[in-house]
Parts: sequence; structure tokens; C-alpha cells
Amino acid sequence: MSASRRPTWKAALVAVTTLALVFGTTACSSGPSTKSSSTSTKGGTLTTQFAGVPISLNPALGGSGGSAIFTSLPYDSLVYQTGDGKLIPDLATKWALSDGNTKLTLTIRKGVTFTDGAKLDAAAVKASLEYTMKAGGGDARYAGPVDTITTPDSDTVVITYKAAYPDAPYYLSQYWSVGQIIGPKGLADPKSLLTSSDGTGQYTYSAADSVSGASYTYLRNKKYFNPDAQQFDKIVVKVIGDPSAVSSAVTTGQVDFAGISAGTAATVKAAGLTLVAAPFFTWGLTIADTQGTLVPALANSDVRQAIALAIDRDALASALSPDYTQPNGQMGAKGTDGHVADYGFTYDVKQAKTLMAKGGYPDGFELTVLTENILDSQTTISQAIAGDLGKIGIKVNLVVKNSVPDFIQAGLSKQFPALIWPVVGTNSAQVVTNFTQPGVTNPFGNVNETLNKLYAQAQSSTSATARTKAYETLTKAANDAGWFAPAISTENVFAIGKTITNVKASALNPNPLPQAPDAQYAWKRTK
Repeated sequence: MSASRRPTWKAALVAVTTLALVFGTTACSSGPSTKSSSTSTKGGTLTTQFAGVPISLNPALGGSGGSAIFTSLPYDSLVYQTGDGKLIPDLATKWALSDGNTKLTLTIRKGVTFTDGAKLDAAAVKASLEYTMKAGGGDARYAGPVDTITTPDSDTVVITYKAAYPDAPYYLSQYWSVGQIIGPKGLADPKSLLTSSDGTGQYTYSAADSVSGASYTYLRNKKYFNPDAQQFDKIVVKVIGDPSAVSSAVTTGQVDFAGISAGTAATVKAAGLTLVAAPFFTWGLTIADTQGTLVPALANSDVRQAIALAIDRDALASALSPDYTQPNGQMGAKGTDGHVADYGFTYDVKQAKTLMAKGGYPDGFELTVLTENILDSQTTISQAIAGDLGKIGIKVNLVVKNSVPDFIQAGLSKQFPALIWPVVGTNSAQVVTNFTQPGVTNPFGNVNETLNKLYAQAQSSTSATARTKAYETLTKAANDAGWFAPAISTENVFAIGKTITNVKASALNPNPLPQAPDAQYAWKRTK
């Protein structure tokens, strides 16, 4: 379902001050971790919450970040990222980048079995990687510029890249579908992955115990290679999107873990629950139609700059929650590698109107913008941005999708010239791929040679200092291009039930997941 309307966002901001912050992957500065306990109890059921339905239960087509819970439970990844952001072995016991970051060599763990009975080996990993790259999922681009995948022996996988790709191990972790390995039976019948799982993970998906659209149940995998790491007999993921309903569910014990809104955080904390927060999203308007195919005005760089100057970031951040929201005029959040201090688009309606006139659109134009009401709870952010653009004559019609899968499908249809969707990344190179690589935030396959060149320079830099400088240059070039009009950066906020411990979030990992190949990193129950 969708709805088209011209918003009156000021009224909405008064009535709505909550924001669902529970989707997606990496971020920028450190956040607190939960309580820890010297004692724990294994077994029982862990019940968690997520705001929306899974994009797909087929990991090759699934979601990233927090939504990876639907696929990371049954599908182990090659690399595991701990709560503090460290990369540790999972299905790959070791790995090494070489040849100027263009070659990644992985050693595959022995003695691991898929739920279909097949043994994990290099050939199985290669087959899964190649399937995921071709399946058409949104995460396929994070495989990087792969040239070849070879298997010198049964325990070794070598991935060579056409260009330097230092983030390769990170994108093979549990948060990205590229690294989640699917078994031979599942690869032979991908449709079966929608009703059953075929991985090596700690849990297996149980369709019989699940209710599509409402709850998803995962049972302990008796074949898992490290039983000591399995902390629960069953994990249930409940789909609850309304912020008030989420708050009620976690404070009354219906769920043990929930991503809560900034607006309900105080209430949840007052109920005695522990909160964990970490920076994550940068929200703004993505201009997909930069060539002006649907809306000729968007091909004009002055118009794109005017759009960025028209957004009142301070007002939006204050209306949402100053504790968990910061105004931001550049693509990366504060703390990310490449964020430039005291830099970025500012709010300047007068200059924006001047640029609109210079670009040939003094009276503005109409603009259809795609958005959704799952991550952007009640479309508060979208309405604010739309209202600000109205000040410079741009009449925005919001088309609202009621689920993330529907939003993604619509975004990829090339029917929408602009969309509102958050971007993420621990550095500017990761963030800029949202706009330079094909995907929901670049459905038209736009190419910017300047951004591509600066991206390559950053990826091939050999020292941290040189890389940071390259990231900062990339940040400024992104603003110059005007493909993304940033507005605010938000934090993920999570509530932890009173009997759950060892849940950690950080700048490098703002989306806690319950399972880990090593028990010391897994969530635990105190009683």
C-alpha cells in the first residue's frame, strides 16, 4: 500500500517526537554496553523485537544491519564482528589481505556441516559467494569489485579484486548477506530458503512455529560446530513497529530485547531497563534522478545545492530528540572516518532561493519522493524535509510504503526521482557507495567520475593518516555533487530485558545480534 500527500510537517513534529532506529549496520562513535554478570543460565527462549518483516529469509536477498537477525541466526558468516567492532573468526578461521588490498585469502573452518548434511569446504563457500553476487539482493554490491574467486585447496578461498578493497573482511561479517554461507541444497532450490534454512548457523528457521508477518522462530541447531556458544534453545523475533507498542512489550517482559524510539527511551529507562545506544543512520534526501530523466530540474547542480540548503537541520533534530539526534550537513555522522569538523550544508533559505533562480527554477517545481513509515516512524523526518523544500517552491508529494521490502522494490523501479532513506558507514568510502554503486539509493546507476576516483584513492591508501585525508576529500566532493542532501544523524537505542546480559553496541557495531561463534561474545540469560 502507498499514499500520496503533501505534508504539513510542523503539526506532525508537535504530535510525533518518536523515531524507530532499529534497522541496518555500522556507525561512528562509541556507545555504552549493558551490564555484565559472572553467572548465566543456558537454554530457554530468547524473544527479541524488530520493527519490520524480513526483506527475505533467503540470505542472498535479505537485509543488512539489525535486520540481518532473520538470516544470521541460521547462516553463519565467514567473519564475525563483536559488539565492540572487532573482527574475529567464524567460518573462516583466518584471513589476510595482500597485493595492495586486491587479494583476500581465507582459511575455511574444518568439521562444519550444513543442515542439509553437506560438509563445509572451500567449494561450498565459493558457490555461495557466487550465487549471492548474482541473486540480485541489495547487499550484492558489498561483495566489492570481485575479479575471481578460486579454491587452491579444500580449505582455502582466494578472492581477487579489480581494485583495492580493504573493507572486504568487514563485509563478510554477519551483518551482510555476502558473507552468510548457504548450503548446496539451498543453492539448488533457492525458493526453499523462504520456508526453511540451509546454513551452518547456531539455529534453524522453523516455519511451523512462525507466523508470517508477526513472529519468526529459530530452533537450536544440533549440528552446530561449537555447542558451548549456543546460549538459547529457541530465539523468537517478533515484528512490532509502533514505538508505543515496542515500549510496552519490552517493559512488560513480552520481549527480552527491543529497538526503541528516542521518544520512549525515558519511559523505558524509568521502568528499570538498561539502555544501549550507538550512532548509526544519517538521514537525508537522496536525489536518484541526477540526469533529469524524470524531473529535468534535478540535473541542475544549482537546484541540488538549493535543496540541501533548504533543510532546517537544527529544528528537525530538536523536534525528534536532542539526546539521540544531531543535525548534520554531510554524509557521514560525527565520529566516522572522514567526517569534517565545522563543515557541511547549513540552513539558508535566501541562498537556496537564489540558486533556484540561477538554475532556472525561480518558481520551483513538483517532486515525487518515495519514503516509508517503518524506519521513519510516522514519516516524521520525511514530512519535515518535504515541508522545508516547500519554502523554496518545491511541491513535494510523498509516496509512503508500509514495509521495507515494498520500499526497496519501489525504489529499484526507477519510477521515483528522489527518496528518503538513511545511509550508513564507518568511513566516507563506505557511505559514498550508497550513491555510486547500483542499489536502492542509486537505481539509475549514476556515475560520478570524481567520486569514483577519490574512492579508489582512499581504498588504496597505505597509511591511516593518508586514508583519513582521502576520506575527508571524498566527503567534500560528495557535498559538491549534491546527490544527497543530508539532514540529521541518529543513534540506535536498544532496551535490554532484566534477565539478559552481555549485549553490547558501539560506534563500529551499533546493531547487537544475540549469537556469536565464541561464547564470550554471545548474549546470556542471568536466570
